[in-house]
Amino acid sequence: MIRPSLTDLSNRFGSDKGTIGPSARWGGNNYTDVYEGFFQPLRDRPVHVLEIGLGVRGAHWEAHIAHGRNAEGGGSIKALHAYFERGQIYGVDINPATHLENERLRTFQLDQGDRTAWSGFLQEVGEVAFDVIIDDGSHRPDHQQITLEMLLPRLAPGGIFVIEDLMDNGRGDGGAESRHSAEQVLSTRRLLKGFLANGVFPAPHAFRTPEAVADHIASVSFHVPEAGLSPLEALRRTAIDTLRGRPMRLGRKIRYLPDSEHVAVICKHR
Repeated sequence: MIRPSLTDLSNRFGSDKGTIGPSARWGGNNYTDVYEGFFQPLRDRPVHVLEIGLGVRGAHWEAHIAHGRNAEGGGSIKALHAYFERGQIYGVDINPATHLENERLRTFQLDQGDRTAWSGFLQEVGEVAFDVIIDDGSHRPDHQQITLEMLLPRLAPGGIFVIEDLMDNGRGDGGAESRHSAEQVLSTRRLLKGFLANGVFPAPHAFRTPEAVADHIASVSFHVPEAGLSPLEALRRTAIDTLRGRPMRLGRKIRYLPDSEHVAVICKHR
């Protein structure tokens, strides 16, 4: 029997990490095409997987993705739960998401930009070492960098840390949506590219101990998935991107400009 792929499961649960998204008006990003290559060797193991940003409605964030096949939110973590059949799955969101919980899935409410909240989370989960961490939270670069620094020590040797939505949203980038931007630090994409080029993180960044962060990292790779969009959404986004000088989307496929990667995959030393 052929088991469903991570893309199949994401499409079933209405996650935009797949190829079709939750509805015709919200297409998929096809991140799962990238993830399958990294996750497949872990699929049948009793892994610990953490996803940050569950896309659930609440007072702290209006989750527009919670509609269609993903009406109650959590489409992505549901897909991860179904994919890793022996795994323990953990979810973090700024809104409560207890309605998603079951015997293998626990959720926690916290602000990912709050170091104290992260410390409390790590204390609550005990000595768990995560095999996979996916940051699909606020997309703010300062939050991404705080999260990376706080959680890398809890990533298992050889573990995988994914950061999604590496938009041009840091100091000097300009043009980013204000809710995703932070002028105090460089975008996480620029930060990681600088590290790859020179072995040090360029400033300004949100790390308190950048050398300790660097010591955990074995490799960093960037990925530019292609995603299927409805014709109406493709036309709308193409018009917006043209005006803003962002990557062009042609027809039902996205064609990105150079240096516009949306996903970084960080692997930890074994």
